[in-house]
This record gives sequence, structure tokens and C-alpha cells, in this order.
Amino acid sequence: MNGTGNTARWTLFGLFLAVNVVSNITLKGTWLEIPVSVLTGLGVVAVVLDYLLRGRRRRR
Repeated sequence: MNGTGNTARWTLFGLFLAVNVVSNITLKGTWLEIPVSVLTGLGVVAVVLDYLLRGRRRRR
């Protein structure tokens, strides 16, 4: 079970990051660029916080 949570976590991280990068390139100069960047950025931050809070707690 240890590997399953990490795999899903880092898959989400990569997905959010990829969507952020692609949207910043393709939506440059449009009004959609800001909300998409904010939402995907919040997703990346949430995944990292989840890793820091839950991941460290499981190791103890």
C-alpha cells in the first residue's frame, strides 16, 4: 500500500504541472490563462502539502 499513494500523488502532481505549462504556452494573453494557472498551481501546492503532512506521518 505504500507505493500506491505515492504513485497517485506524483501522477496528480505531474498532471497539474503539465496542464499548467501547456496552458501557459497555449493561452498566453487570454483571460483564461490566469484562472487555469491559479487552479493548477493550487493543485500542485495541495499535492506537495499532502506529501509533507501525510507522507511524513506514515513513516513514523
